[in-house]
Amino acid sequence: MIVRSTARLARLGGVSLRRFTPGVTVQLRKNGTKKDSSYEQGKENIKNTAPIYGQKRWVYTVAGLSLLGFAIRQYYWSSKNQLPPSVAENVRKAVWHESDQGGNNYRKALQYYIMVIDELSNSNFDALSDEYTRLELKLAEMYEKLGMIQECKDVFKELLSRFYEALLTTNKVLEDKRSDLIRKDLRVLIKSLELNTDVEYGKKLLLSHLLLVQEEILTRSPELKQFFENRKSKAEEATKSSLHMPRLYDADSFEAFVNEKNIKLDENGYMILDLSKNSSAWEPYKEEFFTARDLYTAYCLSSKDIAAALSCKLTSVEWMVMADMPPGQILLSQANLGSLLYLQAEKFDSDILKLQKKIEEDAELKENPAILKALRFLHKNRDSCIKMAYKSYESIVSFYKKNTKLRFHTKDQLDPSVVQAIALSIYGLGVLNLHDGVYVKAETLLKDALSLSKDTEFVELSKEAELELKKAMSLKVQKQQQQDV
Repeated sequence: MIVRSTARLARLGGVSLRRFTPGVTVQLRKNGTKKDSSYEQGKENIKNTAPIYGQKRWVYTVAGLSLLGFAIRQYYWSSKNQLPPSVAENVRKAVWHESDQGGNNYRKALQYYIMVIDELSNSNFDALSDEYTRLELKLAEMYEKLGMIQECKDVFKELLSRFYEALLTTNKVLEDKRSDLIRKDLRVLIKSLELNTDVEYGKKLLLSHLLLVQEEILTRSPELKQFFENRKSKAEEATKSSLHMPRLYDADSFEAFVNEKNIKLDENGYMILDLSKNSSAWEPYKEEFFTARDLYTAYCLSSKDIAAALSCKLTSVEWMVMADMPPGQILLSQANLGSLLYLQAEKFDSDILKLQKKIEEDAELKENPAILKALRFLHKNRDSCIKMAYKSYESIVSFYKKNTKLRFHTKDQLDPSVVQAIALSIYGLGVLNLHDGVYVKAETLLKDALSLSKDTEFVELSKEAELELKKAMSLKVQKQQQQDV
């Protein structure tokens, strides 16, 4: 039986999910009517003084997102300028007006960007080209800086719609250009979600674009094709073997992916990429792809769809290994998976308590076959999720303890997500043991998590570990007193 504690649950989920999966602060607001063209609307609104955007936005804390940074300024200058001379001149004027030398006159810069895009559009310039896209991104940037958020969102919407349609249309995009366009699509998608406050819209948008990318990878990756074949076989086997007792989660077949086979270390104890692995099917957009999947997980959590968030994360961890993602990111995803499994177990436990309350109110329900079957289903899946959470955390802690070089170079790891994943996993095991009533072990684990988090200046986790440690010590004393009596 899981001890239900909203405060503990919030802290366990809060540290791991808000801090390391893209955390989400949601403030919903009604969206205005979409304009047919953000450019035309921009021309109308440019004369008006728009209020500076002051509402809270989605908060993203994925390390990869800051690395992508989206880098609009660098993106604009990243390759040789292929613009016509007259257009290039107006672009220079726009850049000057938005610069410090030009007085950060974003309104004037916006006028020039609109002028440039109109000229290119009238001359049938390739709307999928990097040059055209960069200018549209600059347009969106000016709108955002002027507080014209709806117009900014409309630019992103037009871009995403154009990319999506082009990628779906046969022979619209040359084969050797598809990967670059997919990466561009994902980057614009990620950037656009910074302004989004509609959870359901964000989920649908992410899902449609992620499925498109997934299909693309599937055509190039035999490993991913085998993954789906194995999943289909497992589903069929599970259906046959559990006709009388359906089960969503199978702890026995669950495999954690943090091990010596998937995570490589050099002679100095530093984690390194497995250069022997062929991850070309995921290039050049794997960073963007997994960042987008993390955002989808966050949206699912925002809409209280823990099952969907967990399903996404379960798949992501395995795919990250296939794609040869940085080891630290794999560890962190595995640690976050443990937290999601814990949250799902709590959801099952909550449903169990609701059914038990109904039975207490109506004694006849004790003999109701449907109720009894539902209770068995919930108990079995709750227990499976707890076992899987233990496995997720233990795989990281075990890997950490086995590799002595890693243990003694923890603070020196170049990727901070490595030590964060280790500390979070030790903390997670401590909380799970605390909830299972194993107070002595919980106390030891929480002390270790607290020590490691302090040594590595992991302030947020330090605070949570201190709170849980106090509870573990208090409950241990209470248990000893009861035994003495």
